[in-house]
Amino acid sequence: MSWLKRKLFKKKISIAVIGVGNAGCEIGEKLIQHLNESNITVKSLAINLFDDFEPKLTKFSDTFWFGDQNFVTSDLNFEKAYKQLKAKENRLRNKLDRVVFSRKGEHKREDELALHLIIGSGGGTGSAGTIITSRILADITGEPPTVIFVLPKKDDSSLVQFSASRALYYLGFDTVGPHCPVILFDNEKRLAVSEGETIEEVIERSNDLLADILTTTILSALQESTHEEFNADLNDFFKTFSKEARGLGIIISLDREFESLEKAQNTRFSDLFFGELDESSSLTTDVTRAKLGYLAITMPTTFQSTFETRKIVKRFERGEVKVSLNSIEEPILTIRGVLTGIHPDYVDRFWEVLEKGKDTRDELLEAENIIPEPEQETEAETDTEVITETE
Repeated sequence: MSWLKRKLFKKKISIAVIGVGNAGCEIGEKLIQHLNESNITVKSLAINLFDDFEPKLTKFSDTFWFGDQNFVTSDLNFEKAYKQLKAKENRLRNKLDRVVFSRKGEHKREDELALHLIIGSGGGTGSAGTIITSRILADITGEPPTVIFVLPKKDDSSLVQFSASRALYYLGFDTVGPHCPVILFDNEKRLAVSEGETIEEVIERSNDLLADILTTTILSALQESTHEEFNADLNDFFKTFSKEARGLGIIISLDREFESLEKAQNTRFSDLFFGELDESSSLTTDVTRAKLGYLAITMPTTFQSTFETRKIVKRFERGEVKVSLNSIEEPILTIRGVLTGIHPDYVDRFWEVLEKGKDTRDELLEAENIIPEPEQETEAETDTEVITETE
């Protein structure tokens, strides 16, 4: 959807991008680049232990490195990362205060649309940093930020899974947490290594894909829909990230090119949409359980396209999913969207992370509660004590 980046939009939107942890900062870097190319106003902050990125980050407008020489960076260091960042929380708050577009209690105009977006990775630093950053942002703005959370790989250690599960629970479900809309991105689905490709190249490709999907989803929301029935706007897009969207969410990204305009006009894309969701979404789940959602569908608009869109909307009867149907005189179909407020019961991957994390939690609790055995006295020591008392 590179054509979207060349399009001029009448509507405006501002994005705050806060990258946390190694993967969060690297994905944030690519997202900022895509957004800048699309002339979208961006404020940004990178948060990590150290500036140990190769190549170095250049797109973030500000950075916050909170490690020290005695701290060895690791996915396993949740507790240490949390303690380090907590000790420097006031400095972090000052940094975040310069990134936000609105503050609690301030009057906002209807056209002042801004999204405060945290991209957090599931390692120790990313999980700990996302917890603290989300709480500070919610306190400053009065609204929970949206969190894009990159899940750890299935073969990562149980300690990494434990860190991720702690963050996920706090972000979306803890009574004292910010109740953020949490959009999950499962890298596992895109880590298949092609011939001649290194795992580092695969991860970079996956990170770039996530950044591109986020950008084009936002750009799709900026399109001016003229369809009489399906004309969702930016307010509908932003509603998918409101407090009502508490729960888990996914990103939808589907692209198809056809041999002719006629074939594009007559495609049964509702079947295509639901039949290929496992490949086109950021997570495998029952999307029809979403409470809120926004879909931007772009294709040659005909009676058939209206009918197919109705079929998609009908499947979301449990929630409120808005659609923007946009016409383009090219043989293509693109669908971008965000579906949120999905209950964890319908997200198996979520429970996989929590179950693996529970194993580590049980081990830690067991280690904390082990009562040391009393030292056994030797016969010689006992005899000596008796003799001494007698004397």
